[in-house]
Amino acid sequence: MPEAGGSCGIHSEVAAQVGSSREATWIIEHASRETGGDGPRTAELAWELAARRAAGEPLQYVLGTWSFRNLELAVDRRVLIPRPETEQVVEVALRHVIRMASELPFEPSLVGVDLGTGSGAIALSLAAEVPTSVGWEIWATDASTDALDVARVNVTTLVAQRPDVADRVHLVQGSWFAALPGDLMGRLDLVVSNPPYVATHELGDLDPEVREWEPRSALVAPRGASGVAGMADIESVIAGAGRWLRPGGALVVELDPRQAYAAVDAARRAGFAKVGTARDLAGRLRMLEAVR
Repeated sequence: MPEAGGSCGIHSEVAAQVGSSREATWIIEHASRETGGDGPRTAELAWELAARRAAGEPLQYVLGTWSFRNLELAVDRRVLIPRPETEQVVEVALRHVIRMASELPFEPSLVGVDLGTGSGAIALSLAAEVPTSVGWEIWATDASTDALDVARVNVTTLVAQRPDVADRVHLVQGSWFAALPGDLMGRLDLVVSNPPYVATHELGDLDPEVREWEPRSALVAPRGASGVAGMADIESVIAGAGRWLRPGGALVVELDPRQAYAAVDAARRAGFAKVGTARDLAGRLRMLEAVR
């Protein structure tokens, strides 16, 4: 390992190794926090992290945390990396929750579910951002026990910062709606999900950082009954939501823009009264939103 030679020397060497001055700054700042600013130990850790990054590991996993809306989430290769598109999913879901709360009598109480929660990004954002004047709880499900272990870490962190949301989040293991208590059927106000939607044949086209590091089970889905590639899990979520939501409840699902119109058709077949799409910040059709 080259001699540190001060923070400037560390930065230039790390930047050269990872190929980015900005990433070098993040790595060194993270190493400094982890070591309490101890010079030699900071340099050693920074070089270890830089070596991982240079080997192709995503920066988010190297750092072990990543920002999502107002949260700093623990992430590793057991869960997907939180992305800006999914931040917009939260924005749309939040708008529906606030709308429904305004339509209910005094002291409204609502319940939702985040299907395939992964790191807990969607569920925890909604737990933190739904106004405390609204009685609100959200169930967060995942078939992966590994993913739920990551989500539990993030729940613990959020509750330490916001004790007032401690009773809002319930983590449960299982596939889609099968994880939920049966007495919630027909009572849910919100179903939100970022399910797998990459088509199997598209896996090879993904960026290597995604293809080789992020959990394939959270990325790739089979062809749907509609014949549209990557739609099987989206169709399962939509069909289940038609049974689990109360009349007037809302569904928000992230998807590939090429799947938007097939998702609209699936929602109409599932009995949703109002069906539409929402765009991400780049203007692409990125979400199905529907009201039962």
